[in-house]
Amino acid sequence: MPAIWKKAVEKIKAQSPGVNPYAVATASLQKAGDLKPGTREATKKGETRGKHSEEWRHAHPAKDGGRQRAKRILRDYE
Repeated sequence: MPAIWKKAVEKIKAQSPGVNPYAVATASLQKAGDLKPGTREATKKGETRGKHSEEWRHAHPAKDGGRQRAKRILRDYE
């Protein structure tokens, strides 16, 4: 199983003991494009994300989406 799937299952088990963590993790990751549809095989994106540790994700936060959208909108009116 892909590392990203294993991490998601463990996190769901800890947070929501009343649900099936395997189904939830599979569906969520397939919807996000980290797993191939209908399988538990990782896509290239999923393999990359599976390699990232918790420390790496905290050290490299995502860009602020709102700020990026605002730049695009302002560029349209220049």
